[in-house]
Amino acid sequence: MSDNAASPSGRSATADSLAGSDELVRLLLDSTGEGIYGVDLEGKCTFANPACLRLLGFEKDTDLLGRNMHELVHHTRPNGEPYPEKECRIYKAFREHAGTHVDDEVMFRKDGSSFSAEYWSHPVEREGELLGCVVTFMDISERRRSEQLLAEQAATIAEVARFPEMNPGPVVRLDLDGNVLMANAAAEEVFGADLVGTCWLDICPDIDGDVWNEIVDSTGPCVLERRIQDRDYVLTHRRDFEGDLVFVFGADITEQREAQRALRQADELVRLLLNSTGEGIYGVDLEGNCTFANPACARLLGYESVDELLGKHMHDLVHHTRPNGEPYPVEECRIYQAFREHKGTHVDDEVMFCSDGKPFPAEYWSYPVERDGELVGCVVTFVDISDRRRVEEELRQREKMAALGKLSAGLAHELNNPAAAAGRAAGQLVEMLDELLSATVRLARTGLGSDGWAQLSDRYTEFGRRSDQALGLSALEASDREDELLSWLEGHGVEEPWEIASTLASAGVRDEDLEEIAGALPADGLAEAIDWLDKALDARELAGTVVRSSRTMSELVSAVKSYTHMDRAPVDYVDVHAGLEDTIRILGHKLKKGIEVVRRYDRDLPRARSGGSDLNQVWTNLIDNAIGALGDRGTITIQTRRDGDHIVVEVIDDGPGIPQEIQNRIFEPFFTTKEVGQGTGLGLDIVRRIVGGRCGGSVDFSSRPGETVFRVRLPVDEAATCEQPADAEPTA
Repeated sequence: MSDNAASPSGRSATADSLAGSDELVRLLLDSTGEGIYGVDLEGKCTFANPACLRLLGFEKDTDLLGRNMHELVHHTRPNGEPYPEKECRIYKAFREHAGTHVDDEVMFRKDGSSFSAEYWSHPVEREGELLGCVVTFMDISERRRSEQLLAEQAATIAEVARFPEMNPGPVVRLDLDGNVLMANAAAEEVFGADLVGTCWLDICPDIDGDVWNEIVDSTGPCVLERRIQDRDYVLTHRRDFEGDLVFVFGADITEQREAQRALRQADELVRLLLNSTGEGIYGVDLEGNCTFANPACARLLGYESVDELLGKHMHDLVHHTRPNGEPYPVEECRIYQAFREHKGTHVDDEVMFCSDGKPFPAEYWSYPVERDGELVGCVVTFVDISDRRRVEEELRQREKMAALGKLSAGLAHELNNPAAAAGRAAGQLVEMLDELLSATVRLARTGLGSDGWAQLSDRYTEFGRRSDQALGLSALEASDREDELLSWLEGHGVEEPWEIASTLASAGVRDEDLEEIAGALPADGLAEAIDWLDKALDARELAGTVVRSSRTMSELVSAVKSYTHMDRAPVDYVDVHAGLEDTIRILGHKLKKGIEVVRRYDRDLPRARSGGSDLNQVWTNLIDNAIGALGDRGTITIQTRRDGDHIVVEVIDDGPGIPQEIQNRIFEPFFTTKEVGQGTGLGLDIVRRIVGGRCGGSVDFSSRPGETVFRVRLPVDEAATCEQPADAEPTA
């Protein structure tokens, strides 16, 4: 790189003085002429300032956000060859954890045109973690054209050596010993009158014998930059081998150099003042008193000018109270942690106060500031996140409504089957009672006596008990029994024997039972007795279906009531097993596809402290995520155990696992791998907040192909004794 493009020491001083302030706010610089953008460790754009958009020909920052900046604007070298991303010097910032400065490459605009660019790339860290890098660049096409023009002018001047007076710059002709043979008027203005006969080595600064020998021996132009009488000149020396002469052509570049210096000074000033950024920025000394503030800081805090803040103790002025209304001691203030512990802090769960006393939720970054190796205070960047909080709350409400939708859908699905079964059975029961009444009349007309009725009633009761018990017959055995009964009924002249045989077989009736009935009843009334028995058993089965369906619906309603804690106080001590079983029952419609649930419960666990249905929301999110990971088939294992003074609940699935590259973002708010519209990305964030914030526990996970484990740890409540719920049937 040329001396002309070297980064000024002021630029480094500026970077050092702003080190530690918020990367985003610090580099937005909405009003600077330099383009600024940030990239993450994958090279994707995380932000861009307006100058960046203008220089690259884009209209809005969404055209850049999330896109690979190397592939978009830095893909080709100046000579037209492809520029591999792995060799990109911009990314050297985070690959080698070192800043870079380059002024010999090009960048490309949206329309495909390119421009000469000078850029600086520096790594960005937050709380010791490397996040990416921030790139500052400028279009140096004009500078390159100026430099090219100077070179062309020098070359042209060298070619018009025979016309020195026509040259506006100094022109001198020398012999090979350095003696001045001729000088034009411009040369005499710069170096003084009566140059002819003097020695060039005595006139021109910093030219000694070695430099002169290099000039004389060179076959091409030898360009020197010198400062003469407080002005900057480029002096091009060219040897004329035919005439054994040396021609010197000068050009005044003072204005160009002053413009470059002024530009760098303006850049440093803009970087320090940040007058146009929307984020509030202020500095404090080691006593906590304000040393500077930008206009956005004054505006956000409700002051008319920054003068009202200078010299004031900022904690006492705007940060004196916690979000819950309790006093915030200055010795605990996390802003001042920057210089107390000499490390940056990032906080997004506190409030700041305006001049009228009104609080607003704030996110801030505080970083220590050093000057000449000495700690002098810290710089604070903050933003009002009221709008963000409202959006987050709306999304959390949306997540709750989505959970309610899942609950409603599951409950409707689970209630639909028993309700439909009960309805069908009740309708058929009405018809069967009419048929039973007719069968009773027909049997009574046969003259069946009281002993016969008693015999038939006893058989009905016995067969009813048999039907309540599982027969344990295979499909082939059941078919054989039904065939035996059909043969017996046909042999005794019973009408529609195929329908009666099925009913009797389901009730556990065998042909020997029918022989006993036939032996105890008159022969002319046997067919009517068998028909009556068939109708009575059918009616009993239909009534049983109504009873079982009603019981199932009642159990579902009880599960929902327990799941939502509708009958409990806002804060209660709960049995985690009961909540898990309620959740499994509510999500049962999703599990019937082919997902098996394996329970490994430690029934001796004490109760856990929970606020309302908080924990059930945790179980719902974790189990529903496991179901989503498995698809149609797989196994979910839920196990509970005690680990010291904590209850541990683990939800394990044997699905494909969570990809390694996204595992560090699983609990990040709004991060989701689901399709648009299928998830807000707040499910696991809600789990983390409930378990950590409301229950005083923690949640973590581990994942590999074939096993993903989400682990919830809840503090033990020794005072509460766990009531043992009845074991539920496994859901598959």
